[in-house]
Amino acid sequence: MPFVDKYDTQPPLELLRQLMDYGSMFDRAHLEDRMNVVDVQYMGCMNPTAGSFNISSRLQRHFSVLTCFEPEAETIERIYGSILHHHLLAFDASVAELGANVVQAAIEVFSQIHADPAFLHSAKKFHYNFNLRDLSNIFQGVLRSSASLYRETTGGRLKLVRLWLHESNRVLRDRLICESDMTALDNILKAVTKKHFQDEDQELIHATPNVMCSFLAEASGNDAVYIPAASMESLRSVLEEKLEEYCQTFTQMNLVLFEDAVLHVTRICRVIDLPGGNALLVGVGGSGKQSLSRLACFISKLDTFQIVVSQHYDAAAFKLDMQELMNKALVKPGTPHALLLTDQQIVDEELLVYVNDLLASGNIPDLFTRDEYEQIFAALRKQLRPGAAANTREAMMEVFTDKVQTNVHLILCHSPVGEHLRVRARKFPGLISGTTIDEFHPWSRDALVQTGTAFLQDVELPTEDLRVLLAEHMANVHLSIDSANERFLREERRHNYTTPKSFLELIAFYKQFLERKRKEADLSIARLQKGLTTLKETTAEVEGLREDLKEKMAVADEKKAAADALVEQVLKASAIADEEAVIANTEKDKANQLSEEAAAIQQKADEELSEAMPAMERAREAVKCLTKPAIQELKSLPKPPAECLEVTKAVLIMRGETKNTEWKAAQKMMSDPAKFLDQVRAFDAENMTEETVNAITPIISQPFFNFEVMKGKSLAAAFLANWVVNIVTYNTIYRKVKPLMDKFAEATESKNKADSNLAQVLERVREINEKVAKLQQKMQEADEERQGVVAQATECQLKLDLAERLVNGLADENKRWNESMNELESSKLTVIGDYLLAAAFVSYAGAFSAPFRVDLIEGAWKADLLKQNIPFTSTVTPLDVLADEADIALWK
Repeated sequence: MPFVDKYDTQPPLELLRQLMDYGSMFDRAHLEDRMNVVDVQYMGCMNPTAGSFNISSRLQRHFSVLTCFEPEAETIERIYGSILHHHLLAFDASVAELGANVVQAAIEVFSQIHADPAFLHSAKKFHYNFNLRDLSNIFQGVLRSSASLYRETTGGRLKLVRLWLHESNRVLRDRLICESDMTALDNILKAVTKKHFQDEDQELIHATPNVMCSFLAEASGNDAVYIPAASMESLRSVLEEKLEEYCQTFTQMNLVLFEDAVLHVTRICRVIDLPGGNALLVGVGGSGKQSLSRLACFISKLDTFQIVVSQHYDAAAFKLDMQELMNKALVKPGTPHALLLTDQQIVDEELLVYVNDLLASGNIPDLFTRDEYEQIFAALRKQLRPGAAANTREAMMEVFTDKVQTNVHLILCHSPVGEHLRVRARKFPGLISGTTIDEFHPWSRDALVQTGTAFLQDVELPTEDLRVLLAEHMANVHLSIDSANERFLREERRHNYTTPKSFLELIAFYKQFLERKRKEADLSIARLQKGLTTLKETTAEVEGLREDLKEKMAVADEKKAAADALVEQVLKASAIADEEAVIANTEKDKANQLSEEAAAIQQKADEELSEAMPAMERAREAVKCLTKPAIQELKSLPKPPAECLEVTKAVLIMRGETKNTEWKAAQKMMSDPAKFLDQVRAFDAENMTEETVNAITPIISQPFFNFEVMKGKSLAAAFLANWVVNIVTYNTIYRKVKPLMDKFAEATESKNKADSNLAQVLERVREINEKVAKLQQKMQEADEERQGVVAQATECQLKLDLAERLVNGLADENKRWNESMNELESSKLTVIGDYLLAAAFVSYAGAFSAPFRVDLIEGAWKADLLKQNIPFTSTVTPLDVLADEADIALWK
């Protein structure tokens, strides 16, 4: 029933009482709306052994109270006998006849459990509620048997008895919390089987292992059938293959499948394989509840769903997660899911309201809105087989609930430490009644050894036997804490809990400490070895340095002699170069003088010739003004003026026609105007003979023989007259300058000859200078080489001095370093036990007071190290391993 709040009321029941009193209620959001409830009858059920045992009398007065007693044994036998009998009809007769014995045995086991004080409900054993639901769960497992596998010829009778025994253990034994209770149940089961199955071999009935699961058949390629495991080895082999597949599909999961872990996986698979199967895994932290659950879900082809708790996570966020889970499991992709929930994730007790509803009825009321339900119903209708009646909302709600029970499974992992589980079980009875409980007991010694051996596989050890000894010592250390915890509680009244997580931390700390120490030792050994090698190499190099120094000094002497010889050659070649330089300077002065003379002559000739250049330019301008039409016009005159005849006569004379200077000769000369113009432009004014100039001079001296006068007669004749006058003027001046130009040519030739002589002398000087430079370069290189050899010899001498000082100074260090290296090599063996002791101290001893710590270290752990023949330092303490003198000084 709803939990009583701090005001000693139950709000949900008070609301129900108000509704029954007044038949109506108000909507708090809209107080003007009053909702009346009519034509409703109320029926309530109450479990007197779970939840809140009392309800308000104001509510109870509305009901007629009827007490339902537990059915008699005969009634129960008739009920379950009918169910089992119907199931066994297809079995062989000899097997089917055991059905009555199975029913009687199951009922008698329950009767003895109820009569045994060890199984009474108590604060510590709050989940010891053995009722008809548990009996139904046993027969639900028995009904998973198939006729084909339980033939008489294949031991079907024995198999059926062992199946019932297995289911009884799963439903009853897996929830027991202590060894004494389990022993009491084992005794009851043995007595009952001996009484009701007298014809069967009792040893075979109770032979171990007795494990039933369905995934073994699937691993062999067959359909999932509930069959027994042939041996623990074969079962572990299949689970290891599944674990490898899981690690390849999802993240790596370091699991050691010891016997208890294997059994827990099969138990979880057995629960979640059934519709409405939910598991409550009770165990301390680090016992493997979550990891084994993930593996079991993977084997059963269930997708694991987990919530992610944040700082602001609350019931509203959990409701959204549950909606997401339902959509994934029912709609898209519509695959079976398992909600893996831990007690650390229950940040608000209100979350368990949803969990309790899911466990109690397979449905969470008001999880979705009406429209959201309709969308889900529409998706579910598509999954129904044709002809299935699901037209009403009530029918679809049943389909919805059935689908939830089939595709949604809850695995709740909870710690038994403290009162949380007990209080929550009282507040929310579904946590016990709606789940199958699997109690994770403390790991056995074999489990601890197997786990330790597996996790130590990557640790480098001298022998494989030592690895097993280390694992056994770790197991002994872990188990020694149990007795220490009892004594600690008895003497100091303080609780201390040891969990498998502590054991895993012990392994992790040990591996971390050992690896770090080995790296430090290897680094120190390498450093010492390097120092010793350096000393050895230095000692060997001293003699080599002495020999090298002798060789370098001899080479230095040879290089010095060669450099001196090159100096003599350079001096001789330099003297020759100086003589040739004097000759070159003389030739250079001579060439410079001739060059100056030629330059003076050239300057004078250029000055006089510059007077003739204007005349030549004017003649060229006159020719440019002549055109073919003008020449054609002049040529076409039948009887030109006399002045024009004089002009043409002068032109004919300049061209060498001294005899025939008549007009016809002139016309013939101008017969091709273009050619005539080209000849006039190309006329050589410099090479006119003196006779030609003398013949022309009287003609051009006439008053009309100028451009201004002649242009009135004929423009072509005027330009020709201008050309003739300027050509004659240029020639006259040129002939005057010609001697100077000839003299300049002679001077230039003399200068060029002097320059050639000078070039030859300079070439000889250059060659000699190059030779001297090469000799100087060789001398410099030889001197540098000599200096380099001398520097090498000096450096060699310095190295030799330093090496001798180093060898002499570190002679004592050589001995000490050898001793230190030997000690480090020896410590690499003893550190195996020393750091194991330190790791145990860090993992377990923190909660204890100093006397308990001393007893654990000196009385238990060191004694076990000696017993296991694990190398360690007899005087070592955890502080010696965990800190050095510098750390301790820093603490102080």
